[in-house]
Amino acid sequence: MQEYVEYAIKKCEKLGASEAEAYAQKQRIIEIVLERGEIQSERKKENQGISIRLIKDKKLGFAYTSTLSEKSVEKACEAAFALAKASVPNPDWISLPKSTKPAGSPEGIFDSRIAKLKSAEVLEFALQAANAVKEKDKRAVVDDGKFSAFINETAIANSHGINRRENTTLFSCYLVCITKEMGKASSMAFEYEITRSLENFSPTRLGEKAAEKALASINPKSVTSFEGKVLLDCDPAVILAYPLMSSVNADNVQRRRSLWAGKIGEEVTNPILNVVDDGLLPYGVFSSSFDDEGIPRQKTEILTNGVLQGYLHNSFTANKENKASTGNAYRQNYATLPTVMASNMIIQPGNKTLEEIISEIDKGIIVRRFSGNVRPESGDFSGIAKQASLIEKGEIKHALKETMIAGNAFEALKNIIEIGKETRATMYRAYVPPILVDNVKIVSKQ
Repeated sequence: MQEYVEYAIKKCEKLGASEAEAYAQKQRIIEIVLERGEIQSERKKENQGISIRLIKDKKLGFAYTSTLSEKSVEKACEAAFALAKASVPNPDWISLPKSTKPAGSPEGIFDSRIAKLKSAEVLEFALQAANAVKEKDKRAVVDDGKFSAFINETAIANSHGINRRENTTLFSCYLVCITKEMGKASSMAFEYEITRSLENFSPTRLGEKAAEKALASINPKSVTSFEGKVLLDCDPAVILAYPLMSSVNADNVQRRRSLWAGKIGEEVTNPILNVVDDGLLPYGVFSSSFDDEGIPRQKTEILTNGVLQGYLHNSFTANKENKASTGNAYRQNYATLPTVMASNMIIQPGNKTLEEIISEIDKGIIVRRFSGNVRPESGDFSGIAKQASLIEKGEIKHALKETMIAGNAFEALKNIIEIGKETRATMYRAYVPPILVDNVKIVSKQ
């Protein structure tokens, strides 16, 4: 792939481009799908392609192809050049990124065991997890699930000397479980794991956790609606992480879509909160040595004791402010232009375990899954608290019938009471611990 991106740059320069960038991607996936507790399908997929971002007199042309050959690359370059000539100049355009020395590859982002996995081995993981659910409790049933191994190769080059290549691996899986008792079924419980390494992965542990979550929803009861404390487990705590992530995105800031625009140096959350974005985190789910423009990843301070330290940039947003990129350029795939996105957004954990936090709650609820809407610009959220339970006098009393929670994430960030000790990698580019917040509206179905 490196040969193709280098070839593309030479072709663009011959065409007369002011600047050019080529981004190539290849991905192999082994996937096992479960439905109704049975192995439904086994899939092997391969995706590949290359995109060309070409600049001619501040005018952008972008094209891509899913075929990796010199002829298809040439056609993509020619298409990008034609589009650039027909485009309108962007007065904010400064330059594609210049070559800088990478910080080095983060530890643990390539696992040879994942790279060598066969379908039979992924299938065995799925069977072990499903069996663990049954063995945990006969009332627990697997509804569906998926186990996937990813092997990724990325190459990028531009006309300013950037020329990078990297291989990474990823393993992700999930189970959806319900419990059936006396003809009644619990709400669906969702448990997953996403990891760079199989070293500490346990399909048995995954199955047991999925069953435990489903069992916790048996015999739900309603409570009188109130406004008070809500303990968000790691996944639903993304209610707070997502608006935070959006607010420090420099593109949103520059477009005046962030409530934190112009607030660097100000206290914007409870001082208990400390947040960093670390693209070099060892074994980090979204770690890499460079971002999707070839700029070295780095660790960026976001919040220190509740005080806003800075924003996340790609080269375009950074150039508009005469700053250096923070290495946060992101592409969904080779067929998209780079935007700004967190790498591994880490909410620093506290000192108390989940059990210790529960023991200190006089009255409130714990939410293990959230199904609803979060508006990143305003922070308003509302939705159904899934796998929710009532807490009274430091103890979990019973599961709750469908309960709605509503509030504002930015207010909740100011109303944080405690941050838990346990942190997990979520699917939302964030590492999040349990978070206890106050003054949330809780409406229980009667």
